[in-house]
Amino acid sequence: MEASDIKGSIMCESEVSNEAVASNEAVISKYEKRGFILRLIIAFCSVMIFLTLFITVLIIVPKAVNLMNTAQRTLDNIEDVSENLKALELAETLKSIDDSTAQAMSDVSGAMDMINELDITSLNQSIQELKESTERFSNLLNP
Repeated sequence: MEASDIKGSIMCESEVSNEAVASNEAVISKYEKRGFILRLIIAFCSVMIFLTLFITVLIIVPKAVNLMNTAQRTLDNIEDVSENLKALELAETLKSIDDSTAQAMSDVSGAMDMINELDITSLNQSIQELKESTERFSNLLNP
């Protein structure tokens, strides 16, 4: 082989390798662009997740804590009411109410007996006599 053939062969190989390098650089550039876009998408998603967590911490967590405090106060109030009901001695109060009701019923029964014992006929006659007396007195004053 001659020197010019070797030189031509090297040049051909050099041109082929330059074309291959250029082709590889285009592919690499294409993948770099895609990688850059994917990194932007990942960064955007990361920011959105961070914002979601941040909003959750700022809004939802305080409301949940407030709800838990309210629930605790409610339970404390229920316990206080329960203790107060135990202290009322409900059985004694109900017995007292029953005794008062029984006494009132006996009083009403006694009053009914007294009303039944009234002489209605005598009462009507007395009312009639009172009416006649007031009419005479009225006539006497108004001639």
